Formats: sequence, C-alpha cells, structure tokens
Amino acid sequence: MRIKLVTLLLSLLLSLTILAGCTNVEYKEVNENAEKVYKFVDLANRTVILKHYPPERIIVLDSYWAEVLHILGLDDKIVGIGKYVRYDKFLPESVKNKTVIGSMFKGVNWESVITLNPDLFIMDWYGGKYGDKKILEKAESLDIPVACMYIKNIDDNIKAVEFLGDITGEKEKANELVNWMESKLEKIKETAKAIPKDKRKNVLMITYRKGEVRVYANSPYGQIIEYVGAHNLALDKNFSSPWVKLNLEQIIDYWGNKTDIILVVGYNKKSLNESINEILSSKEWKAIKAVREGHVYGILSGTNGYLSWGPRIVTGVYQIANYIYPEFYPDWRTVRDELLKKFYKINITE
Repeated sequence: MRIKLVTLLLSLLLSLTILAGCTNVEYKEVNENAEKVYKFVDLANRTVILKHYPPERIIVLDSYWAEVLHILGLDDKIVGIGKYVRYDKFLPESVKNKTVIGSMFKGVNWESVITLNPDLFIMDWYGGKYGDKKILEKAESLDIPVACMYIKNIDDNIKAVEFLGDITGEKEKANELVNWMESKLEKIKETAKAIPKDKRKNVLMITYRKGEVRVYANSPYGQIIEYVGAHNLALDKNFSSPWVKLNLEQIIDYWGNKTDIILVVGYNKKSLNESINEILSSKEWKAIKAVREGHVYGILSGTNGYLSWGPRIVTGVYQIANYIYPEFYPDWRTVRDELLKKFYKINITE
C-alpha cells in the first residue's frame, strides 16, 4: 500500500511540473487509479473539463480562432474546421483543407464530428442568440468538451489568446502574441488620451449594401471609435439594437452636419468599393458633411480584412485610428506587416 502511495505521489508531482500552465488540475481516485481531470474557465465563464491534456484532436468553428491555433503551431492537431475557415487568406492550405463540419448559422454535420472524435471543440458564443446554444447542447450531449469564445470588446481578444494558450498547452507561444497585442493596444490608449478635445472627431460606422444602411451603435466594433479617441455619433441615440437599421433620411436628420468621418464596413473588397463609390457620387448622401468633404473610408472585415476577432483586430483598430486621425497615429500598414511577418509568417500587402 505504501509503495502504491509513493508511486501515486511521484506521478502527481511529475504531472504538476509538466502542466504548470494548466488553469486547474483536479485528481480523483477511481478503482485505485488517479483519473486526471483538467479544468479551464472559458470566455463565456463556463467550466471546460478535458480528460486529455493537451488536446490532440481539435475542431475549430471560426477562422480567427483557427489563426490563433496556427500561430501556436497546432496545425497538425486541428482535425475539423467551420465552413468559412477555408476562405481565410491568412491560413495555410494545410489548415483550410481540413474536414469541414458546417457552420454556426447553417448548422453542424454531427456525423462528421463524431467520426473525427474531437477532444476539444472551439466555437464563438453569442449568448445563445443564434445557433450557438443548439451546437453547445448537442456537443455536450455527445460528451465533447466545448470552449466558448465570448468576445464583448477589443481587450477580450487578448483574454481569448491567453485562454487558447492555456487550454492547448502552448502558453509560452501565446504569451508572446499576447505581449505584442497588449503593447500595440496600450499605445492606442495612450494616444487616444492625448488627443485634444477640440480635435475630437464625430464618426459613423455603417454597412451599406443595395440601399440598406445599418449603423454600428454600442456594438464591439462600434466601440472601437471611442477606443481610438473619437466619438461614435450613434451612441447619442438610445437605440435598442447595437447594429440598427436606418434610412438615409434618418441619418441626415440625426447627424447630417455633425459627421466628420464615415467608415463603411464590408466583407467583400469589390462590393465595398462599389458601396463607397455610390455614396460619394450620390447627390442625396452629400447632405452629410463627411460625404461632401470626401471623408468616407472602407474597412474590410471577415476572412479577408482586419476588422475581425483574434490577432488581426489589432491591425483593424490601427486602420480605423489612422483613417480618423492620420496626424496622431502611424500608418496602420506597418502594424499589419509586423503582425503578419512575426506571427503568421506570411507577407500580404493588401
């Protein structure tokens, strides 16, 4: 009995040394054997329990979290991806060619998931508003550990990288990326504080497609305007939605002579350019100060741009800051180049 106890204690000590980066480790005795259970708290404040650590078979539903796994050197541990991951220009073909298991909004092929036998499933969390709750409940019913990535603001992206480093056992690599992100965003905060009040610009962030306008109010992306030291005009209205649909007449009535800058967000470069050209050439839109003065800028989002979660958001923040205050912030492309070369090991010049 004494020999068994000594052996168990030595095994425990060795495991704790190896797993120093693990958030929490709990041991239970089952049939005289120590069953290791590894506990983590995800960004939705849920407890994620892994029976195997670090995980060897990961499904990742969203492209930006796949990018983090790639940066952490985990390409070979990704066994399944979401539908839109394969369109991410920042990922290598070795990741984009993994088995596609579906998407948040179109649904998941659970037969494929079961076949892949994942020991970790990483997905976005929207508070249960979309398909996230259904996917989570189904995965849990199959005893698949799920990590929910709930991003409410810019700084949550840093927490996300830290968490993914913890739960995958790549804490050291994650810390390198975290330190870079923190240093860049800290410079943004310092610059924003130093902008004189009389220089503060009024900004609208919108999407515009086929005549339909939506305005980013108190949304995570809309918050970036305030983050860089400008004012998001949409916050002056008590909208019930963070992303509100308005017609052009309402926009002119609310902010026509106040708007210094309009940022147009799009997911496709061609259609984004078409939207900007339509706005700038429109007689009706010229009732807005920013349009009359030519201060309308496109921000590419999604798998091809920098207004996206994960590490790319740092570049997206600098892009927005640079468009609003070119006199205070450096050229955003220098930040883009540094990020892509240092962490993604690629060179993209657009």
